Amino acid sequence: MALISSAWLALLSLLLLQPLLSHGFSSPYAVVKSPGTSTKTCRSLSALELTSSSVSTVTSSGTQTQTTRTTSFWKWNGHDIFTEVRRATAVSNNSVPITVILLHGFGASTTYWRETMSVLAQEGYDIHALDFLGQGRSSKPVYSGDNLVPTNDLIDVPSSSMIIGKNTNTNVHYSIHLWSQLVDDYAREKGLTDIVLMGNSLGSLVALSATTESNYLIGKVKGLCLFNCGVGLNSRNIVKNPMLNPLQRIMFNVLFDMLNFLIFNNKILLQYALDNIVTKELLGDALKGLYMHSKDRVDDELVNSFYYPAKMGGDGAVEAIRQIYTNDAGLTPMEYHTKYSAILDNLPIHLIWGLDDVVTPISGDVGVFYCDRVANNRSGNGKTTLDVIQKSGHIPFDDNPVEAHKSMLRWLEKKILLA
Repeated sequence: MALISSAWLALLSLLLLQPLLSHGFSSPYAVVKSPGTSTKTCRSLSALELTSSSVSTVTSSGTQTQTTRTTSFWKWNGHDIFTEVRRATAVSNNSVPITVILLHGFGASTTYWRETMSVLAQEGYDIHALDFLGQGRSSKPVYSGDNLVPTNDLIDVPSSSMIIGKNTNTNVHYSIHLWSQLVDDYAREKGLTDIVLMGNSLGSLVALSATTESNYLIGKVKGLCLFNCGVGLNSRNIVKNPMLNPLQRIMFNVLFDMLNFLIFNNKILLQYALDNIVTKELLGDALKGLYMHSKDRVDDELVNSFYYPAKMGGDGAVEAIRQIYTNDAGLTPMEYHTKYSAILDNLPIHLIWGLDDVVTPISGDVGVFYCDRVANNRSGNGKTTLDVIQKSGHIPFDDNPVEAHKSMLRWLEKKILLA
C-alpha cells in the first residue's frame, strides 16, 4: 500500500506537470491567450522543417562521427506530430544498420531523450524521437463543434524557441494502441527497417504494442529496450494483480472511480489547475522528485518542455489529461507476453530499471514479472535481460545517463549488432 500511495502521489504531481498527458494543450485556432501567458503567434505549416544542423563527435572507440540533427512536424491524420531525427552522415563511415525509435513516457517529450540521442548518434545509430499525439509539441485534439474550421498554423511560444503543433478539431480516443498505430505509420512512411524500439514507462507499453499489434512493424523490430516499464495507460491495471483478493479489487476500483469523479474527469478542475496552479517552480520540484541521482539535470530546457505545452494547450491539454487518467488502461506487459508469446519470446528484450523509482518500482507488479522472467528464463530462449541502475529513479537515461547508457550500448552490441 505504501508503494501504491507513493506512486499515486508522483502521478498526481505529474498531472500538474503534464504537458500532455503530461504535456499540455490549448485552443486550436489563430491567436489565443491563456491565463498567465503571453499571446500566442502563429506560423504557416509550409515550414514543416524547424531546424537542421550538423555536428562532429568522437565515439567511445575514438572514431570521429558526423551527425545531422533535424526537428520537424510530420503530418499524421491531419495532426502535427513533432519529431527529432539524428542521423550519421555518409562521410563518417561509422553508421550502423539499426534505426532506434525513442518513445517517451507519461508527462514527457523528446526533450528528456537528449543525452540518449547524443550517445546513440555518437555510436553511429540513426535515431527518431516522436512526441505522441496529445503530448509535448504535437497537436492536442479537442472537438469544438462542426462549424469550426481548423487552421494550418503552428503556435510560436513567446520567450522560447519552442513551436507547438496546432490543436485539431477532432475527436480522439487516447490509448496505447493509438500511439502504436502512430509509430507504425511513421516507420512505414519513412521506410524504416531493422528497428529497435526504446520506451520509458508508458512508452514501453507503446513499444510492446507496436511490436505485436501493428501492421508494418511486425517482423521489422529487432529488439526492445524498456526503461522502467509501466503497467498500462494509467495505474488502474494494478487491479489485475493476481495476488489481490476480490474485496481488495473492489476497494481499488472504488478508489479509482472516486479519483476519476473528483479529479481526473473534472474538466473545470483540470483547467483551473493548468491555468492557476501549474508554475515552472512546481514542475521543477515535481521533476526533481523523479530524478534521484542528478537533480541538477532538471534544468530550464527540461522544465520548459513540460511547462509551455501545458500552458499553451488549452482545452486539448485538459482533454488529453482527462482521457489518459480515465480511459481503459489496456493490456499489462504480462498480458502482452501471454498473448503474443510467439513474438516476444523470440525477441531480444532488455530492461533497464532505476532502483529508486517511486512511480514504477522494481518491487511492483511489472518489475517483479521481469525479474522472474530473467532469473528463471521464462521465455526459454534467454533473450530477456535486465540491469538495475543504482542511484537512479524513473528516468534512468537522464538521471544517471552514464550507467544507463553503458547498459544500453552493451546490450545493443551483444544482442542486436552481433546477434
